[in-house]
Amino acid sequence: MDDALRVTDAAAAKEIAIEAAKAMWRYTIPGSFYKVEYDEKAQAWNVEADYFEQKLKFKIDAKTGNVSAFRIEKTAQKR
Repeated sequence: MDDALRVTDAAAAKEIAIEAAKAMWRYTIPGSFYKVEYDEKAQAWNVEADYFEQKLKFKIDAKTGNVSAFRIEKTAQKR
């Protein structure tokens, strides 16, 4: 089996994350609101988009580029 990765760096993962979040929230979130980390064991990018009172979390498979495991959470408000 070929181990070539389609999503090889954080910049590419962030571009996919922006489009995936746009599909979920129906508006574009600036790139600075994203945290993208590579999980070598799972060969996937873990993404968090923190936008005011909501946080969107999901994974991007590094081999295929598929997005999965969407979760939307409320964030604690700072006082």
